Amino acid sequence: LRGQGLMAPVYLVQSNGGVATPTIAASQPARLLLSGPSGGARAAEILAGSLGEKNLVAVDMGGTSYDVSLVQNGRVRLINLGEVDGCPVRLPMVEMRTIGAGGGSLATTDDGQSLRVGPNSAGAEPGPSCYGRGGERPTVTDANCHLGRIDAGQFLGGTMTLNPTMAARALEKEVAKPLGMDLDTAADGVLRVAVSHMSSAIRLSLFEKGLDPADFALVSFGGASGLHACDTAADLNIRTVIFPRDPGTFSAWGMLWSDITHNISRSILMPACDDAEQHLAPVIAAMTDQGHESLVADGIGILDHRIEFELDLRYPGQAYEIAVPYRQGGGIGAALTAFHDAHQAQFSHCDETSAVDIVNVRMTAHGLLRKPAATPVIAPTKIAQPNLRQVFLDGTRRDLPVYQRQQLPEGELIGPLIIEDPHSTLLIPTGWSLKLALAGEIIARYEGTEP
Repeated sequence: LRGQGLMAPVYLVQSNGGVATPTIAASQPARLLLSGPSGGARAAEILAGSLGEKNLVAVDMGGTSYDVSLVQNGRVRLINLGEVDGCPVRLPMVEMRTIGAGGGSLATTDDGQSLRVGPNSAGAEPGPSCYGRGGERPTVTDANCHLGRIDAGQFLGGTMTLNPTMAARALEKEVAKPLGMDLDTAADGVLRVAVSHMSSAIRLSLFEKGLDPADFALVSFGGASGLHACDTAADLNIRTVIFPRDPGTFSAWGMLWSDITHNISRSILMPACDDAEQHLAPVIAAMTDQGHESLVADGIGILDHRIEFELDLRYPGQAYEIAVPYRQGGGIGAALTAFHDAHQAQFSHCDETSAVDIVNVRMTAHGLLRKPAATPVIAPTKIAQPNLRQVFLDGTRRDLPVYQRQQLPEGELIGPLIIEDPHSTLLIPTGWSLKLALAGEIIARYEGTEP
């Protein structure tokens, strides 16, 4: 990089949403697991603050996977025990649920004459059948192509041409004929099954924490997500969908907002009683010194250090803990209240009369980095009239208006309609309306009584 004249400092993104120097990354490479998706979660957190939305479900749909993360009360949820490919990882990481549902997810029928979509994927090579690279099995992208939801002649801003005939051939052979359906119904079925998988992943992420999807807005990014976001939200009774600017690079944008982050934990099994703070004080002092030393070694000035603490708490006899914020000098009472509230929300019960154990003390040391400057939205030089394209929607083929995102008119638009930009396509179904936010995001809202 320096040989090419780039003299900026180099950082690597960690799975906790922060960044690390190459030295730390080389000595602790496990901290880089799932670092890419964590950038999307960080971007959603920044977006939540700018739009005044405290609770967001962030979904990233690419070619092979569908990643779900949560922003609750303006903060990304972190976990201290994750899993990667079946292996437990005891490191802080953004809580992420990933399923095999992307544009390249394969559609198949089993012996019981039922339709399956994913988790296997066509990958980039050969890719979906409509790519014309030798793929013979139908995918979610093939279904979208056949139904007219993707402009086959202007895919990727016109740099690639899709072949709807090959998509139809694969769908006919693998789905429509085995199930005794017409081709449009079969392709629509592929998308319905895919949406069902996506909404189930979100539902699990929320229900296991006692959260109601109706209290959240959906943030849709990744190249394929915009085609399915409103349908997924409707299945969950989510009434607001946010489409950020440049959805294909949203995760990378989020990485630019990350700070250097060090996570340190100490086991200290003791009751969370009134005198707990005096026993915690020396442990916290030593951890604070360690945090400052780590950030100084990273070249971060002391004025840009921010130290935060959490306590892992549990009821006696439990085999799991809940992490809650802890502020030294504020007494243990606030942490206990937060623990009881979190236990009630997550497990539908709590016991405020029970003793509580402290299991671990956790410290996060943030080294604040310079953030990117806001880029103004360029007003369109002209407002183009939408084109019309025949699309299968709501059980029939119909002409839908197709807008270019860079030329959207001011004011509210009413679905159904399609919005295209060079790297993504947004489908706004019947019953939804949209408007542009000041920073260029598209906010879609369901206007009916029930999605």
